[in-house]
Amino acid sequence: MGKQKKGQGQEDNVIMFPGLVARLVDKGMEALKEKKHYDALRYFQQSAELEPTHSQARYGLVITNIELNRLDEAKTYCESMLKEGIGQYYEVLQVYVSLLVQLGKYEEVVTMLESVMAEDKLPPKMAESFYQLLEFSRQMTNHHQTGIHEDEEPVDQFSSPDEWIKTLERGDPNQQWGALKKLSQVNTAKVVEAYRAFLEDKENDPVLKSYVMQMMKDMNIEGKFVVHKFGDTYTVQMNELEDVFHERFGNEVVRVLEDHLGQDNPTVVEMVMQVWWHYLFAIYPKSPDPYETKVWAAALHYLGLSLLMEDDDKNMEIDDIIVLYKTSERPVKAAIKHIRSIETHLFQSTDPIT
Repeated sequence: MGKQKKGQGQEDNVIMFPGLVARLVDKGMEALKEKKHYDALRYFQQSAELEPTHSQARYGLVITNIELNRLDEAKTYCESMLKEGIGQYYEVLQVYVSLLVQLGKYEEVVTMLESVMAEDKLPPKMAESFYQLLEFSRQMTNHHQTGIHEDEEPVDQFSSPDEWIKTLERGDPNQQWGALKKLSQVNTAKVVEAYRAFLEDKENDPVLKSYVMQMMKDMNIEGKFVVHKFGDTYTVQMNELEDVFHERFGNEVVRVLEDHLGQDNPTVVEMVMQVWWHYLFAIYPKSPDPYETKVWAAALHYLGLSLLMEDDDKNMEIDDIIVLYKTSERPVKAAIKHIRSIETHLFQSTDPIT
């Protein structure tokens, strides 16, 4: 598995393990600039799944949801960034407060900004903006207290899930992802049946199907569901599903890999771990086949070294790695091929593998 030479027209099929998250974030930014908001949303979500503390990925989710006028979602992402200390605090705070104002949550603005200003730590360049938002929110709070009854609630833009179910049925993968985020707020028989149809449809994106099953597991939805993924059709019992990332087996593979490679080349281990967890998520709920830790650790070992070295410079060929892990050539090569195919799919926004 050597590196492709320029001019052979195969660069698009090479898996760029190093900088995987950075590449996804760059794609998200590019999509955002081109107003391809659902594309951007998916890239930023994938980035955040692989590296939850990546500030650009998390901030990208905020901005993209604002562009889509999904202010509640943007507010939630801002809240989590502030709580976890991710990104530039006052920049995130400024966006968050602006969202609260747009959502009419003036009392929350007053409470938050009064608390922040009491600490007297506002950056000078942002102080004026925060004071203006505070004063405006104080005025609006007084207005609401005198002019609006408490039982007059704003119309919920998600009053009916029917339109989002239609999007799930007919939209492209990026639109379907947006619909799933909305439908996660609802747990009705009609929505569950929409999930059932989505999982069974051969044309739907396999990674999105993993998200659906994760959502259903989190929502404590039970029952049997038919799933079609990567050419296979099978039945799953929701309450028997393991955690989405095959956590136990995944960690066992990582431990074996670290035993052989961790001390000599921890960079490679860190690099291929991102790929490994994404691969497990993509094939979920199926387990890696064969279910042998040594096979997958050897495959990851080879993939990592192959990306860091030219063919002539490799100190370890595939045969050496197979001996090191005490496994066999055929399953290791099959594992390498399958990981490559899944990771190639990661960068394809059209023609999903089914």
